[in-house]
Amino acid sequence: MRYITEKLLICSLFGLLYFGTFQLSSTLDLVDSYAPGISLVFLPAGIKLVAALVSGFWGVLGTVVALALVSPEFWPEQPLWFYVVYPSLSGFSTLAVVAVMKHILGIAEDIRDIRFIHIPLIDLCATLVHGTVVNVFFAIDHLQVNQDFFTRALAMSVGDFLGSLILLLSFAVLAKLYDFYTQRPDTKLN
Repeated sequence: MRYITEKLLICSLFGLLYFGTFQLSSTLDLVDSYAPGISLVFLPAGIKLVAALVSGFWGVLGTVVALALVSPEFWPEQPLWFYVVYPSLSGFSTLAVVAVMKHILGIAEDIRDIRFIHIPLIDLCATLVHGTVVNVFFAIDHLQVNQDFFTRALAMSVGDFLGSLILLLSFAVLAKLYDFYTQRPDTKLN
């Protein structure tokens, strides 16, 4: 029972983080900045990448559920199956690439041996595959992709890559600031 509770908490945490960053992106007019479903800076992609790296299936499942909830905002009037397939392809294609890249780069499951250079490499591969897979789905479903498929796939990949890097660099800066202020004797946080 404890195992299920922990996994559901992880799923909920990443779902809420994804939903929150989506709302932030929407507030900043970053959502659909290129075309429906394609943003040139998509911050939630960073949450999805962290979920895949840190918690695997359960974390990504949370992002899939969150994307299913927000998808009607930029893909209105789609059948119900669309809101299941699209988020699943988005989340689990990223999870698959992260798993493959962790294996190729020799990163342990608990990512204790991940190096800074691994993050943009994994992000680049994940976003290229994600952009391609999702836009193939859009093309199959005839969602305004036919003639400019490669441009749209690349735009989605760039937006996800930039959004992930911005989010991850923000986390890194906050962590460094926290370390800096907790290590100085005159500025201890209590």
